[in-house]
Amino acid sequence: MTGFQKEAAAEAAVVVSTEPEAEYPMDEGLQAWLQVLGSWILFANTWFVLPQPRNSWLFERASFLHTYHYTSLMLPRGLTNSFGIFETFYADSLLKTSTPSAISWIGSIQLFLTMLVGVFAGWFLDSGHLHLLLILGTFFEVFGMFMTSLSTTYWQVLLAQGICTGLGSGLLGLTSVAVIPLYFRKKRMIATGIAATGSSLAGIIYPIMLRRLFVQIGFPWAVRALTFLILGCLIVACLVMKLRPRSSKGTSLIELKHFRDFPYVVFIAAFTLMISSVYIPFFYIQKYALQLGIDEDMAFYLLSMMNATSLIGRIGPNWLADRYGGVNVMAPACFLSAVTLFLWRFTHSLPGLIVIVLLYGLISGGMVSLPPATIANLTIKQSELGGRMGLAYTIAAFGALVGNPIAGACLRPSGAPSPLVQDIQSEFQGTWIFAGAIMLLATACLVLTRYLQFGFSRGNKI
Repeated sequence: MTGFQKEAAAEAAVVVSTEPEAEYPMDEGLQAWLQVLGSWILFANTWFVLPQPRNSWLFERASFLHTYHYTSLMLPRGLTNSFGIFETFYADSLLKTSTPSAISWIGSIQLFLTMLVGVFAGWFLDSGHLHLLLILGTFFEVFGMFMTSLSTTYWQVLLAQGICTGLGSGLLGLTSVAVIPLYFRKKRMIATGIAATGSSLAGIIYPIMLRRLFVQIGFPWAVRALTFLILGCLIVACLVMKLRPRSSKGTSLIELKHFRDFPYVVFIAAFTLMISSVYIPFFYIQKYALQLGIDEDMAFYLLSMMNATSLIGRIGPNWLADRYGGVNVMAPACFLSAVTLFLWRFTHSLPGLIVIVLLYGLISGGMVSLPPATIANLTIKQSELGGRMGLAYTIAAFGALVGNPIAGACLRPSGAPSPLVQDIQSEFQGTWIFAGAIMLLATACLVLTRYLQFGFSRGNKI
């Protein structure tokens, strides 16, 4: 037993004796599964991925601004997964005088704020203000979307959709991953994985809905229709979600004592590294396929295949994690992802790309659905869960901020487009090596987290 394990056991004994009896049983009951439903709704309407808009790869290069169409915390994520549809419309019509990189900042800022405000949302949760958090998040998100429907200039869209909606998504997004661990212990991982599927399904439905409504009723009313749908869903979440009874002490916005918990700190480092690397293939697969001569429709389907298998990948690994522990499952998943990323350099045919995108999507799904519940497992005092989770997400936001731009900077321009497979592979070589190397570092941090918490003794879940 390591020193950290002894300290955690002693602290757990104190917590058991001081926290009140739970009103609801763990891992079962209507109230627990209503939290999964509420979190499913929040996943659908907050976390997101920014898909590349049509032909965006034509103007993407190594400069920071032009590579800033990056992805987010949790694979095809609900509401703002639709930003690719917005971005194409803005570039073609509403904001056609703005540069593509300027337009991409709208979605980028929205994503960054969604993760950055996690520390504030965590403080609200730990203070027992769940419903205030839900109401504020719903207000900012819905108000931002309504104002987007009225916007006619770049700065209006940036303020409404980028900042206001981003703030709302951030307040709601942390809630979607922080409440479930309070109701589940043995089934914590699988419950989180089920909730995370909401983002994938909404990420399919919302873009199709918007694409049709833009043509049928125009941009303003299409956005309003989507906003009314979001409002109705969020009202349901506000009604069903509830915190468990627990001791509630005043907490600081940022508790410095959390940084003395070395396993937790090292896990945050692993989480940040994973976030900076895991979405790079989702961002560059279309560009890579197109340059290899694969037609545009099939390039789109490759991304869809990867998203589909990632949906499966967040259920299976989560089920295993309930049996063996989140870190114990994430570490080999990270290693396999790194191997897959390095192999991408040698893939050039359509059958090869299909195999590798299916594998990578399956492996990466667990890496984006397991961290929230794993942070809960690293938290002894459940009254501190919101703050610790929010702090982790706020720090990881900077990984999302820089990961894909650096990957874009690693692209080696080959001058005029070359039909030679070797030239195309050489152009992307730096990108795949960077992504794989970062994923290996994340693997090392996960192994270190395991060692600091329990050593290498068998039978311990973390």
